Amino acid sequence: MDRKDNKFFFSIVLLFFLGILGYLSYKIIAPFLGPIAWAIVISIIFYPVYVICLKWFKIKSLASLATLFVVAIFIFGPVSSLGYVLVLELGQLVQQFQKGQINLQKVLSHPAVQWLVVHLRPILEANNTSVEEIVGKWLASLRTHLLEALSVGAKNLLAVVFDFVLMMFSIFFFLKDGPDYISRIKDYLPFSERNKTRLIGQAKGMVVSTIFGGVLVAIIQGLIGGLAFWALGVSSPVFWGAMTFIASFVPIIGTAGVWLPGSIYFFLSGQPGKGLALLLIGVFLISMLVDYFLRPLIIRGKTKMNTLLIFFSVLGGVEVFGIIGLVLGPLTLAIFISVLEIFGNPEGGDHAES
Repeated sequence: MDRKDNKFFFSIVLLFFLGILGYLSYKIIAPFLGPIAWAIVISIIFYPVYVICLKWFKIKSLASLATLFVVAIFIFGPVSSLGYVLVLELGQLVQQFQKGQINLQKVLSHPAVQWLVVHLRPILEANNTSVEEIVGKWLASLRTHLLEALSVGAKNLLAVVFDFVLMMFSIFFFLKDGPDYISRIKDYLPFSERNKTRLIGQAKGMVVSTIFGGVLVAIIQGLIGGLAFWALGVSSPVFWGAMTFIASFVPIIGTAGVWLPGSIYFFLSGQPGKGLALLLIGVFLISMLVDYFLRPLIIRGKTKMNTLLIFFSVLGGVEVFGIIGLVLGPLTLAIFISVLEIFGNPEGGDHAES
C-alpha cells in the first residue's frame, strides 16, 4: 500500500470514528440542548451587563455571578408574573363571553360586518354558531392550552428546576469564558481566517438582529399595545398586549392584526373617540415609531435576511426547537446560507464582513 492509499485509508477511518463519536456526543448532549440554547441567547443579551460588572469587580467569576443576579431579577420574575396574570385574564374573558357581558351584537349588526360574517361562516364551518360562541370557544381553548402547559410544568417541577439550574450554570461559564469558546470554535472551522470572520460575524449579526430587532421590538410593541388597551378601558390588557407581542412576528400583517380590529370594533360599537385613539397609537407608536425607526436603528449594519425566509425559519424553528426556535430557526438558516456563500464565493459575498 503506497503513501496515497495510506492517506486515503487514514481519512476514511478518521471520518468513521468522527461520525460515530459525533453521533454519540450529540445523544449525550441532546437532553440538555434546551437549557444550553437559552443560556447562549441570554448570555448574548446580558453580555454588556457582564462587561460593566467586570469593570467593577475585576474578577470574571464575581462579574458573572453579579450578571446572573441581574438576569434573575429582570427576566424570570416578570415572566412568571406575566404568565400568572395572563391565565387569570383569559379566565375572566371566557366568563364574560359565557355570561354575555361582552356583547358583539351592535358591531355585528353593521352591514359590512354582516356581509363578512355570512361569507366566513362556511369557511369556519359554523353555520349554526354565533360569533360570540366562536370567540368564546377559541378563548376557552387558548386558556386550556395555557393551563395544560402550566400543569405539565408543575407536575415536572423537579425537571424544570433542574433545567433552570443547568441554564444558570451554563450562563455563568458562557459569560466568563465566552470569548475563549468563540476563539476555539474559529480554530476548528475548516476555512480561511477571512471566511471564519465572515461566518462568526454572520452568526453574531443574526443573533443580535433576531433578539434585539425581533424579540425586543416585539416586547416594546406588546407593552405599548397593552398600555393602550388598558388606558382605553379594555378588559384584559395583558392578554391583548401578549397578542400584540405574538403578532409582531407575523410578516406583512404584524401588530395591525390586533390594534386595527380593536379600532374597528370601537368605531362600529359607537365609540369613535376610542377607535381614533387606538388607531393613532397603532399607526404612529406601535407601527411607525417602533417598526420604521426603532427596529432599523437596532439592527443597523447587522445581518439581514429576506422577510419570507425569516418568516418560515421562525415558524420552523418554533416547531423544531420550541419557543427558543424564534432565535435558533433564523440563526440556523443564516449560518447555512453563509456557509453556502463561502463555498460559492470564497473571496467574498453580499454578507461578507470586513
